[in-house]
Formats: sequence, C-alpha cells, structure tokens
Amino acid sequence: MQFLYPRMLWGLLALAVPIAIHLFNFRRHKPVYFSNTALLRVIEKENAKTKKLKYVVTLLLRCLFVAALVFAFAFPYNAKIDLNTDRENNLVGICIDNSMSMKTQSSRFTLLEDARTAARDFVAKSKPSNRYVLITNSFEVENEYPMNQEEMLSRLDRMSLDGPPVQLNRFIDRFEMLRNRHHYEYATLFVYSDFQKDMLDLSGLAADSTVQFFPVPLSSEFKSNVYIDSVWMESPILQPGLSNAINVRVVNEGEKEWKGIPIRFTIDGVLAASTTADIEKNSTVELNMQFVVEASGKKKCLVSLMDHPITFDDSYNFFLDVRPNLKVVEIGTEPSAASLVFDDDDQFDYKRVDPASINLATLSEAQFLLVNESAVLNETMQQKLLDCAASGASLALFPASGDPQKLGYLYSKLNAAFTSIDTNASKVNELAVQHAFFDDMIVEMPQNADLPEVRKHLTMSRTKTLTALMRMQNTDPFLFTCNYGNGTVFLFASGMTDEWSTMSDNALFVPLMLKMALVGGQVGQIAYTLGVDNILKFNDLRTEGNGVLKLRSEDGAFEAIPYSSKRDNSTNVFVNDMIPSAGFYELFQDDSLAHVLAWNDSRTESKMDFAGKEEVQQAFENAGLVVTAVLGIDDLATNDLMLSMIRKSTLWKWFVLVALMAFVGEVAVLRFWKK
Repeated sequence: MQFLYPRMLWGLLALAVPIAIHLFNFRRHKPVYFSNTALLRVIEKENAKTKKLKYVVTLLLRCLFVAALVFAFAFPYNAKIDLNTDRENNLVGICIDNSMSMKTQSSRFTLLEDARTAARDFVAKSKPSNRYVLITNSFEVENEYPMNQEEMLSRLDRMSLDGPPVQLNRFIDRFEMLRNRHHYEYATLFVYSDFQKDMLDLSGLAADSTVQFFPVPLSSEFKSNVYIDSVWMESPILQPGLSNAINVRVVNEGEKEWKGIPIRFTIDGVLAASTTADIEKNSTVELNMQFVVEASGKKKCLVSLMDHPITFDDSYNFFLDVRPNLKVVEIGTEPSAASLVFDDDDQFDYKRVDPASINLATLSEAQFLLVNESAVLNETMQQKLLDCAASGASLALFPASGDPQKLGYLYSKLNAAFTSIDTNASKVNELAVQHAFFDDMIVEMPQNADLPEVRKHLTMSRTKTLTALMRMQNTDPFLFTCNYGNGTVFLFASGMTDEWSTMSDNALFVPLMLKMALVGGQVGQIAYTLGVDNILKFNDLRTEGNGVLKLRSEDGAFEAIPYSSKRDNSTNVFVNDMIPSAGFYELFQDDSLAHVLAWNDSRTESKMDFAGKEEVQQAFENAGLVVTAVLGIDDLATNDLMLSMIRKSTLWKWFVLVALMAFVGEVAVLRFWKK
C-alpha cells in the first residue's frame, strides 16, 4: 500500500496529544473533608486495576481515531497496479458507441461528442509511442489498423457520427481479432458508451488476462423519450380513391404523462392525416389514422411527432405501392366460376394461366393466386406459390380433381395432411363470424342462411396451425386459413364444380372471392430497420442478363452496388451495414427503378434503460474479463492514467470507517464503563 499524499502522514505527530492527555492529568482536584478515610482506601484498592484498564482502552481508541483520519487524508492505494499502457508491445483500442442513443443531449453537448472529446484528450496526452485502433458501430476498416498518435487524432475528428446498434461482445471480438492479426502481446480497450441494457451482451467471450478493459459509462440528464415504435397497414392493398387506414404505435419511455401530442402522416410530403395522442407514463398507445390516396404510384410516407431532446425516433419512414388495380391469377387448364367474379371488373387485372406454360414472373406480380380443380402442379411450382404467399400474396387452393394428392406437397408445407375423400352429403352450417376475415362481410348472420351444400370433401389431419373459417354439419372444416410469411393461404376442403359442391352458385361465393383478393397484395415489407434487415428478398427482380443492382439514397449522396444471389426464383440482396442512415433509398436494376425502400433506426436505441457503473463492472467480470477500472469522463482529464487509477481507490473509505468506529467506541467506554 502506498499513499498519494504522503506528506499528510506528518499528521501522525498529533498522536502526541492523546498520549499527553493520558500521561498528565490537567484536571484540578477539589479537596473534600472526610472524617474517616479507611473505607475510601479499601474502595480505591478494589477499583484501581479497572480504572487503569479503562484509561488504556480510551487512549488506544483515541490514537486509533487520529491515525485512521491521517491515513485517510493521505489517500492510500494499491501499489500493485500494473497498466498495459506502460508496456511497449501494447495495442490501445478506442471503442466509441456511435449509435443513435449516444446523440442524447448531455450537460455539455451530446454523449457522442463527450465521448469523442474525452477520447481525443486521452490520446493527445498519452505516450507518443502508443499505437491505436478506432472501433465504432460502423466497423470502418480504415480505422482498424495500428495508428500513431497523430493519425488517431485525425480519425477521431473524422469518425462517422451514425451507426446501427451493436452488441458489446461484437466490439470486443473485433478488437481481439485486430490485436491477434497485428501480433500485439498486450492490449488495452477503452469502451465509451451509454451502456443500454439491451446492448450489454458479453456472451461467447473467452477470458484473456493480457487484455485490460476500461469501460467509460456516459449518462444523460434526460431520461424521458416519446417515440413512434412501428406502423402497419390495416389492408395491404391500396387503390386510388379507396379509403384505407394505418395503425401507429407510440411509446412513452419516461415518468411523465403526455397530453395532446400531435401526430402527422404525410404522403410524398403532403399531409394525408393527423391526430393527437394522450399517453400515460411508461406506457404504449395505438392510433388509427384514416386516409385516401388519389393517384396510383410509389408513395414515400412519413409518420412523425414532436419530442425533445431525443429526436431520432420521432419519425417513421415507410413505403406504399398504390396500384390502379389488383392482379389476380387463376391457375388451371379449365376456367372456373372465379373468372365470372374478376374478369369483367375494372378493379382487377384477371388472367388465367395453364400450369404447363406458366410464366413465373406473372405469379410474382399477382396479389391473389387461385388454384382451381383442373390444375396439375409439380413440387417446384407448388413451392413457387408458397414463396409468393410468403412475400405477401393471398393464395386460394381448391382440391385437385381425380387425385387430391397432386397438391400433397402444398398440404404438407401447410401442416395439413390429406387422409381421405368423404362422399357423404353434408352442408355448411357454421361460419366463424368472429374472425377478422368476416368483419366487413357479414353484419348479422341470419338464422336459416342459405349456405353451400357439399357433395364430397377432403378430410384432413394435423390442422392445429390452421383456422377453420367455415364448418359443415358433420363438424368437418370446409374452409381453412393460415398466415404464411407476409401472406395468407385459404384452403378449401371442397371444390367449385357441381361434382364437389354448390359453392359457386351460392350467394357467399362472390364476397368470399373478393375478400380473399383484397387481403392479399404482394407489398413485401413497408419498412426496414438499420442493423437488423441485412438481407432483402424480392420475387420480381429480373433474372435475365447481368441484372446489375444499384442502391441509391433519395438525394443521390449515397450509391452502392450490393451483392445479390438468385435462389428459388427469388433474388436475395445483401445490404449488410452499408445503409448509412435512416431515410428513403431506391433500388435500380440496369438503371431502371425496381423498388423504393424505407429505412428506420432501430427502436432498441429508444429505450431509456441504462446500466450503472456497478452493473457494467459486474457484467464484464461475469464474462471473465479483466476490468482494471470503470472510469468517468472526468477521470480521463489527466494525462497520467496511473493517477486516474489511483484516484479510483476506495481504501480511504475503510480508514474513515475505522475512525468512526474508534470514535463511537470511545464514547461508549466513557459513558457505559462504570468504575
């Protein structure tokens, strides 16, 4: 143990004061005249030893009190601190969390600016012989080679201010990889972050005693945030002149209740709807906003609110494709009654295709796919239909005539197994009117409704993942539904022809077909999240030719060529972490606009839940990492890291505790130790 202020030890001379008080009794004695002192001599002899012991104990407690205070003011610390920064073959890593939560206002500027300034000051005051790497959430390769002091300062000045959320173990893995790549024997990593609890993941790391960690938690004075968490459509199909609605989820991360927060919804910069929200503290509300789009086309949409000082999550970008009509594709060698519903309606672009000469691009562009009884499909075609459903289309399946097992692959993928054909006549007698599918179809179900008669139907097993929308008198389901990816599948147990049922002649047939078409819509995702959605899947990108893809920002400031691959008639586009910031981006193929993409910052950054210094240190230690110290911004103000470490010592607190115990002990002895 050593002392930061050793001159304070001269204060130990004050021990002479209690000793002098003990040796010299300065109290004046008052004479008391007594007739017989014999009895007093006996009492004095009996208590002399006890009195002497009491004086000695009192003296020791007084000396202990003075000595402990002197040691505390001399600031003791552990002399065995060994810093890697004092070694020659040591790599210093500066890890700065540049996610959106670090843009929160601090007492000075923002947490991110505080971190960058503190890191810059530390590098400027450190030994010129040190070598550094800079690691941010963006993982910029040009910052990850050993740099001298001047290069590091330059990189800190030019570092990216935007990055996706990253788990803490990814930072440490990256640093370990760089350290091993450049063959450094020792390493030191400073981590500047607000340490949101969602990013405090240190799993999968191996302990290494040659790496010293210095977490530097930064804290904002603002712990309240209101933000837009997500947006989704009530119906994925949009047509000009028809009413639709969006649902908006707003979250209040704070202890303050908000009243009348204005919410705006704009389409291509023009106000489409607005409302206000009242939200209790630490709660969530969902709002419904009605709107009408007058013209078809690709629409860039924005929902926003006003909230300070955290603003990066106050808006939500998304994209809508407003189409002049819905594309309906019926697959079969013969037309069915469905053609009478869609063929002459201007709202639908109807086409019947023969399975033997089908164009896969036609399927990819459809919002509603219908497989009638005459269709004969191989497994490849059946899988393509499922891919279309997964991308957002609705798919209606009628049993194949002759051999229903022809659709066995589809049934198995939908967790439904065909068991037999029941030829006993029955009738539909029950509709799941409480299901959302029937919400705007049936206002009130009549007592003796005229429902389809069934002459034969398929019986199915393993249907737990399917929901029965219609049942027959024998309790067997007549119509199943299930979600498949972003789309919906409808599975009929009986066909449209007279051989199967009277379905096509029933009044329920037309509204059923129209509703199935409307709930479809191959719109894909209306928005993507930075750092989360790294692989984008499209079914409608052309596969012929080179098909060069380009990703470009709305203002043209950013342009990149993403890697892509073809699989199962779909195109996977790998964007990884190349998207620089939230906003709208355009995907071009051979200089033709293919898609408009909307990106948003991750809402995990919006949560006001941070780990304190003790929690941060405990997390590192639980992972087996060597935490030399958890520092603050002010701890790095000195150019001597060792001095900062010394000032983190808490040994002085133990000496203060000893002094207090000595003082209490002396009071107890003088008050309760009777002679």
